[in-house]
Amino acid sequence: MTTDVWGVLRPSATGVTVRFERQYATTSDDLWSSVTEPDRLARWLGPVYGDLRVGGRYELRMGDDVDGSPENAVGEVLECDPPHRLLVGWRFPGEDESRVALEIRADGDGAVLVLEHLDLAEAAARGYGGGWHASLDQLDDYAAGRPVRPWQELFDAALPRYQEA
Repeated sequence: MTTDVWGVLRPSATGVTVRFERQYATTSDDLWSSVTEPDRLARWLGPVYGDLRVGGRYELRMGDDVDGSPENAVGEVLECDPPHRLLVGWRFPGEDESRVALEIRADGDGAVLVLEHLDLAEAAARGYGGGWHASLDQLDDYAAGRPVRPWQELFDAALPRYQEA
């Protein structure tokens, strides 16, 4: 099995999809917990609030932990099949609505996370490529028990790769 830490940007009929496939040194159940339980998600991505079940709405605070901040993503939980698949609507201030899909599977001694951010405008997709790259690096730190590196440092290092034509 091959994973690509840089991910790919792929055009589709509804916009551009940013897709990552990453292997983590943990079990699929633990990885699911890391991406769905609010207390664990806050350790690497940001605090999340709301009703985290199908049909429920959430707010992910990726900047300061402030309700309604322009750095918060909001949406609805569209699908949830623990511990394998999660699909949420995603609305970030100033952007059209998109979707984020997560799939998790066991792989040898670890687990693989496939993240797809769907329905993006091309300019937004390039930024999300760098952003998700940085966030998934943070998840790797967290899953491995290392100190989680600052998102901005990881983003600044990754973004140029996604801005290339």
